[in-house]
Amino acid sequence: MTAPETTLRLLYMEDDPGLGRLVQKRLGRESWSVDLAEDGERGLALFAEGAHDVLLLDHDMPVLSGLRVIERLASENRLPPTIMLTGAGNEQTAVEAMKLGVGDYLIKDAAGAYLELLPSVIRRVMEHHRLEDEKAAAEEALRASEARFRTVAETAADAIICSDRADRVFLWNRGAERMFGYTESEALGMSTRILFSDPAGAPLTKGTKPARFDSRGCRKDGALFPVEVSVTDWATQHETHHTTIVRDVSERKEYEEKLAYMAHHDSLTGVFNRHHLSAVLETETARAERYKHPIGFLMIDVNRFKMINDTLGHRTGDLVVQAMADVLLKAVRRADLVFRYGGDEFLIVLPETDGSTRFVKDHILAALEQWNKASDLLDFDVTLSIGVAHWAPGCGKSTDEALNEADAAMYREKRASAMQDAGGASVA
Repeated sequence: MTAPETTLRLLYMEDDPGLGRLVQKRLGRESWSVDLAEDGERGLALFAEGAHDVLLLDHDMPVLSGLRVIERLASENRLPPTIMLTGAGNEQTAVEAMKLGVGDYLIKDAAGAYLELLPSVIRRVMEHHRLEDEKAAAEEALRASEARFRTVAETAADAIICSDRADRVFLWNRGAERMFGYTESEALGMSTRILFSDPAGAPLTKGTKPARFDSRGCRKDGALFPVEVSVTDWATQHETHHTTIVRDVSERKEYEEKLAYMAHHDSLTGVFNRHHLSAVLETETARAERYKHPIGFLMIDVNRFKMINDTLGHRTGDLVVQAMADVLLKAVRRADLVFRYGGDEFLIVLPETDGSTRFVKDHILAALEQWNKASDLLDFDVTLSIGVAHWAPGCGKSTDEALNEADAAMYREKRASAMQDAGGASVA
């Protein structure tokens, strides 16, 4: 039960006292009270002592991280309306937190814009939590009274379907009509098997399915869409029936996929980001050791990029970086992996190179030459410095050392290019 907004009490778990006071000050303007805890363990103790309506927490805290706090409260079914405040680059953590029941998350930007967004996000999460509470209460009421069930069913946004032990539909609410496209007259008497894309059209009974599961719904027109399904058995004097509640989770799945993509990809170029590199190296080195194949590394830097930014502006610099990412993607094999390693630096990981690294470098330079001829973005050619290194199982060095070799080779090439540049100008 949430408190009236005028007496709202929040708990903020944050190991940075300065950030904690900023949140207290901002939410104080809403007449809300904010208790602070410096770590997850202290936060759980305060949560157990007081009646807090909303939980705010940082993901990276000493003793217990934000994710561990959420897991503990969720496992005990004590998770209140919750918002995670996280730094940029931690979107994957936010995805995991939302799967556990967190209502939303905000990125703590350096400019402090998240502080102004926070009150509206709190209100939205509380409203969503209120609706979820009402839905749970409605489901309990459905089991208690068939008359009350029918009243609630006809006003619910979710699809609510009742079927007999042979899985024939005898109740089909308006939510089911909207979701699946069948009218009530069309749906009554048909099998629930045709509504889901499970193998062999498995019947929706607790004897063959978990009480809750994810599936794909099948609309009347044949379209498939992701759904969350909850099945409850209930008995009359003569037989057992099934109540199936179906929620269309298309928007949620799309949002989760977007967050997962953002966690691994650079927002400017669409190539992999540096955060994803460690996972890729772990996978590729294991594969290389299994099949005894080498891995090639190309460290790439855009020459004169600082001059481009300083004289033509950062927007032009961004366009150059995007263009170079596109050149690299088109020049490598589908199996090769392109990363944005820094501001104007890229890294290409070449699995199973077998000595083809030099060929890939030449292919990139040829593709860049074609781009320079076709592009009118700049009035001079863009050039790249490319350092090459290899790693192989049993070579006696780590992949980090190979990356350092590629980086050093790239800077040697960059210095050589600078010496050739007219007047010895820098190509940074």
